[in-house]
Amino acid sequence: MIFIAKTSIKKGNMDFKINYIGSKNFDVKNNRNIKYLIIHYTGMKNQASAVQRLQSRVAKVSSHYLISKKGKIYQLVRDENVAWHAGKSRWEKDINLNSKSIGIELVNNGKEIFPKNQIKSLCKLLIDLKKKHKINTKYILGHEDIAPKRKKDPGPKFPWSTLADLKLSKKR
Repeated sequence: MIFIAKTSIKKGNMDFKINYIGSKNFDVKNNRNIKYLIIHYTGMKNQASAVQRLQSRVAKVSSHYLISKKGKIYQLVRDENVAWHAGKSRWEKDINLNSKSIGIELVNNGKEIFPKNQIKSLCKLLIDLKKKHKINTKYILGHEDIAPKRKKDPGPKFPWSTLADLKLSKKR
């Protein structure tokens, strides 16, 4: 992995770093309105494989953020650009949510418990993004919510109750 830049965000006790590693898999859209935060798991055997796929021009997928099992946050696509993470998707009257959302990938094969440090970093990132982009809590969703016939992530082991307790998600 090549680290291009490091950004430190400090807000009260919200001290966390975002390491920019970049992906060329995105579209530029001026003045886009970000309405959704979409949570995914990578579904891959390890972090290196996930990063390789999210940066592959052949795979044609990406996300804005990736959070390691240890809780380290990486940014692949800037918030203002459109990452290719949601695919064919729908929520309420909106379709093809890539243009209206930020995608967050959690390193997880889909069969394992999400580590506490990873979820702690996710919550910090969600709080920051929710405030920055004025996201309504009801629009913090899983990939399974917006593409239920195609996707099952972040899956049954994802701790939605932790997010709900912090007002970062609806109760499930």
